[in-house]
Amino acid sequence: MSRFFKEMIGKKPIIIGEVFGTDCWEVVDADDDWVKLSKTNKKGQTRIKLMRIDDIKSVELKED
Repeated sequence: MSRFFKEMIGKKPIIIGEVFGTDCWEVVDADDDWVKLSKTNKKGQTRIKLMRIDDIKSVELKED
């Protein structure tokens, strides 16, 4: 699955995990165990989130 996330770098999929989901987070990086996500709010503040690949249940990407 890490190869899949490496292909999604720069895109904003909806990722559903065991505990919570993410929406509008950009995939920044991925390795064999983790996905690094980034989100910038309207004030220009950037949040970074790391998510274990093993905890991810589903991924949805809407392409235009």
